[in-house]
Amino acid sequence: MPLILIPIAYLALLAIPLAVIDIREHRLPNSMTISTIALTAVSLTATAILEGGWLSPLWGVLAGLLTFLVGYQLAKKDAIGMGDVKLLTSMNAIAGYFNPLLPLLSLTAGLVLATLVSIITMIFTKLDMKRPIPLGPYLLIGFFAAVSPAAVETTAGAWS
Repeated sequence: MPLILIPIAYLALLAIPLAVIDIREHRLPNSMTISTIALTAVSLTATAILEGGWLSPLWGVLAGLLTFLVGYQLAKKDAIGMGDVKLLTSMNAIAGYFNPLLPLLSLTAGLVLATLVSIITMIFTKLDMKRPIPLGPYLLIGFFAAVSPAAVETTAGAWS
């Protein structure tokens, strides 16, 4: 079994609890986001060592590092929460492993979905522009939509 599938499975297990907590409390717990970063880092390192080839894991590490650096700057300006930054760090590291451009697709899908839901909600309710929206659920949906085809292909390749 390809080791990169382990953090994907872990994120799948955490997805509903993360989404519910983010919707209710507008936060993503460190215990979940940091553990995902750690598991992703271990999986990328182990993949490089045990499965051979450093290029894909390196792309993953670079995508995660870039995400954290940019996200931290955005969080300092209150444009995004640090929980979202930590969640994106692990998700983009995983996505970057499969393809260096996949983190952009994942992020774009999540943000477009969040924007559409926000617009629809503003039309039908009294949601205003100053009220924060929980990004976690939308980022998770974008991630799984973007990464699932690559993960399925990797799994199929491992079994053949």
